[in-house]
Parts: sequence; structure tokens; C-alpha cells
Amino acid sequence: MAVKVMVSFPREFLEQVDLVAREEHRSRSELLREAMRLYIEMRRGQRRPGDDPLVRSAVTIQDDLARVAPGTDEDSTADVRRWREAR
Repeated sequence: MAVKVMVSFPREFLEQVDLVAREEHRSRSELLREAMRLYIEMRRGQRRPGDDPLVRSAVTIQDDLARVAPGTDEDSTADVRRWREAR
């Protein structure tokens, strides 16, 4: 059985919450429940930010790109510009 609670947020923060909820096609309550679930799991050590499959995929892609074009290790912005210009 669900129990209602009252929580206060700054207006700007609530606007961001509502924006994400709309983008993900879910209710504000559903989004906040999921956020709290993830927070509790992370706090208990049951989950780390890198456990997300999308995060792992992005890291793998970045690692692959680094092997193909290792860059100069100096300025990543300059490296990206050089890479774009070379295409």
C-alpha cells in the first residue's frame, strides 16, 4: 500500500524534475521513487554509478576511441578540434 508524503523543493529544482519526468514519459512520483531507490542502493553499496549499462557502453566506446586516436594528453578540446578537422 502506497503512503503519501509531502516534500518541499525549490521551484527551479521542481521544474527540472518535471522536465525529466516529461522527457521520460513518466509521472513525477514515479521518477522520484526511482531516484530514491537508486540513492538507497548506492548508499548501501549495492550499486555504483558505473553499473548502468548505458554508462558502461559509453565508457567502452570512449576507451575504443582512445585506442584508435590516443590524443596528446594535453588539451582534449584541441584534440577533438584536430580530429574533426582531419575528417
